[in-house]
Amino acid sequence: MNYKQNERLNQLTDQTLIVGIDIAKEFHVARAQDIRGIEFGKSIKFNNSLLGYLEFESWIREIKLAENKDRVIVGMEPTGHYWLNIARYLKDTEEYIIVTVNPMHVKKIKELDDNNQTKTDKKDAKIIAQLVKDARYSTPNLLEGEYEELRNAKNLRQVMVKDLNRTKNQIHNWLDRYFPEYKEAYVGWESKSFIKIIKKYIFPSEIEKVSPNEIYEMLPPKMRRGVGLKKIERLVAASKNSIGIREGLSFAKMELNYLLEKYEGFLQQIEEIDNHVTELCSSLDETEKMVQIKGIGIVTASGIVAELGDIKKYKNSKQLIKMAGLSLIENSSGKMKGKTTISRRGRKDLRRVLYQAILGMIRTNRAFKEMYNYYTTRSKNQLTGKQAIIALCRKLLRIIHTIILKDTDYDEDKMMSAIRYPEEFLNPAA
Repeated sequence: MNYKQNERLNQLTDQTLIVGIDIAKEFHVARAQDIRGIEFGKSIKFNNSLLGYLEFESWIREIKLAENKDRVIVGMEPTGHYWLNIARYLKDTEEYIIVTVNPMHVKKIKELDDNNQTKTDKKDAKIIAQLVKDARYSTPNLLEGEYEELRNAKNLRQVMVKDLNRTKNQIHNWLDRYFPEYKEAYVGWESKSFIKIIKKYIFPSEIEKVSPNEIYEMLPPKMRRGVGLKKIERLVAASKNSIGIREGLSFAKMELNYLLEKYEGFLQQIEEIDNHVTELCSSLDETEKMVQIKGIGIVTASGIVAELGDIKKYKNSKQLIKMAGLSLIENSSGKMKGKTTISRRGRKDLRRVLYQAILGMIRTNRAFKEMYNYYTTRSKNQLTGKQAIIALCRKLLRIIHTIILKDTDYDEDKMMSAIRYPEEFLNPAA
């Protein structure tokens, strides 16, 4: 995905027209120059619409013809989501090379030209073009086909999970107000049998009027086997001593029914998304390879692919690590050696998915559990628990890249044999 500096510079020739675009919600501003920084024509301000894009392309064609340029590289900042429409539009025409520049770079060099803190759309467009000229750009990871579907599914699932958690908290709040004693019978309110009971009787003042046997018989046979009569008896006993609010119950009932309907709706929608994701992943070799690694399920595998896209396009595992923001950086000066940290300049959702995956794998995956113990107990350069997890995230990305690019199955024993531990770790009693 990201080219090395020299490879990027080689993309820029005397026949290259460099265009920088400052992105906004309603309109964009563009400026053009060559690899020496000489500007061509006037800047253009065009609407964020098809007519605006056509006007922009006409402007480029005029400059190409006047300056005898045969290729165009267009740079922009990937801030917010407004850049996606024009980036995809220009990419689909196949007449342009689309690249992105780091917004932090734009901010830092803003004063180099005129020693002025002023920010304008025209100035930013010029700075973006200059960053492209200096080969300080990246190729954006614009996904296509199943990969874009997976990313959209992942984003939608995240939204629904947040809404689900918000609804859970609201139901918990309701129970604290109207039936706080339910915990004497149930550890958590999400038990299917408790939801069945509370939907029918709503308040403890109603539950206390019903015999435990009647409530027990009301439950479906499968629920009865998992609950038991004694738990129902404890629930009825708790309802008789409830301190729950007993006023304004008509709207409290409406509130609970509304919240439970939302809760069950989110669960169903998330299940539908997961089923669709599983179906999508069945056609991707990447996820098939990943789930061979113990501790990685289809949801985790699909999340990794949704963030990275087609892993076969990455030349080496370092590019995956950089995409995740897991590249190691060090702050040192003279004799002072600073701490080594991760860059965090990458896709934060990818870091989150990897981190959560490793947390599970150090409990269930023999190889990763052994490596975690080694990192946290070795005599030299011992890592903290969090540092060890980061190291294993990087290791996991290297494994994923290898098995996918080499089209080989994951072999835990082979991976373990390739790790070279120090002698003192292998023979601690020596």
